[in-house]
Amino acid sequence: MGLALLPPSPVHAQSIVFKHPLDNSPLEVKLLPTETATEAVKAFHTTGQNTYRDAPAALLEGKELYEQHCQSCHLPDGSGRLGPSLITNDWKYKRCATDAGMFEVIYAGAAGAMQSFFRRGVGQDEMLKMIAYVRTLKK
Repeated sequence: MGLALLPPSPVHAQSIVFKHPLDNSPLEVKLLPTETATEAVKAFHTTGQNTYRDAPAALLEGKELYEQHCQSCHLPDGSGRLGPSLITNDWKYKRCATDAGMFEVIYAGAAGAMQSFFRRGVGQDEMLKMIAYVRTLKK
């Protein structure tokens, strides 16, 4: 008996309209087949607010995820190498000034080597933790 793979499911009660960073087209944000929407993800889709920004345990996990997925291009301090700096206000994608905009870039991917984290199998909760950690690099 084979296993059927279900398509990724969208997060319900979404009120934020996410846009693709390359062409500004509507971005359908789905969960990975193995992912469950956490309270943080649900709140983010409704308000655009990242509840992990002031959560020490989430920031620690975000740091570990950043080290695993981001620092090879953005360096440990976020100053950038292959990828742009994450610690200045001179954003390659202006939308990254907001958590929702940075999420769009991480989720969907962008120009160059910035591939979609969703396609790489990174969950939305993990993305929010990485974003929360990145915001601490500017302080």
